[in-house]
Amino acid sequence: MTAAASWSPQRISFSRNDGLPKYVAIARAIASAITEEQLGAGDTLPAQKELAESFGVTLMTVRQAIQSLTEQGLLSSEQGKGTYVNSRPFRLPLGRLASLASQVEATGRTLRTEVLGFAPILVSPIEQQRMSLDTLEAYELVRLRFVDGDPFILQTSVIPVDLAAAIDPAALATESLYDLLHATSGVVVERASETVQATSLDEESAQLLGRRVAEPALLSSRLTFSGSGRAVVDDRALTAGDSVVVSADREAGETGLSLLLSSDAPSLTDSSQPFMRGGR
Repeated sequence: MTAAASWSPQRISFSRNDGLPKYVAIARAIASAITEEQLGAGDTLPAQKELAESFGVTLMTVRQAIQSLTEQGLLSSEQGKGTYVNSRPFRLPLGRLASLASQVEATGRTLRTEVLGFAPILVSPIEQQRMSLDTLEAYELVRLRFVDGDPFILQTSVIPVDLAAAIDPAALATESLYDLLHATSGVVVERASETVQATSLDEESAQLLGRRVAEPALLSSRLTFSGSGRAVVDDRALTAGDSVVVSADREAGETGLSLLLSSDAPSLTDSSQPFMRGGR
């Protein structure tokens, strides 16, 4: 833990029309400093009195903001040592299609993969339609991905039988699925359709991710296609809500992120199957 943070808070202009309590605005300002890496893991926040003077609020308001961020897991406090930043959320960019391994490596962090299961399953009719499978048979790959040693993503991948048959599951501990599909079957991943929505952790997912049951989480559904237009992987990835920040660089005139009502997101409408089905 560092002795002092280099971050210097700025006075906030509070609007009486936005309906937000002052402590919420302050909590957002501190959270933004963390996600933008102005405050790093282990950095100590300025003293509460200094924060109150900088933000132009009472000491009680600052304490409310810190309590809110502590409950979210962003901050921790130790008597006599002050309040410090926990490990910052992983910034996951929504841009160029790439494997998780390459995205993590690009940030200088380390990725470790534990294969929990790799076995044949019967998919639902909706999954069969999504992947244009001839039958209900497919393979399900279940992986727990660790970033810097901490459980990060619980990921299930449905793969067509002919492609899965060529894959050695042991190799998935050190190689990305995209790379293996290319090496074993000549599949070149070219595009994907991905949807992210809020959810909560069930008992099994919470245990694997080292979290509490019903904690907020993000559920990503990604359908990946080869250059020939074949659906080759149907992914679902579950991440604790405070461990990742989804980001994108956007420009006017470009087709990019879009917001949909959950009822209008067909890739996530099939709730007939549990998150993990077998092979464990």
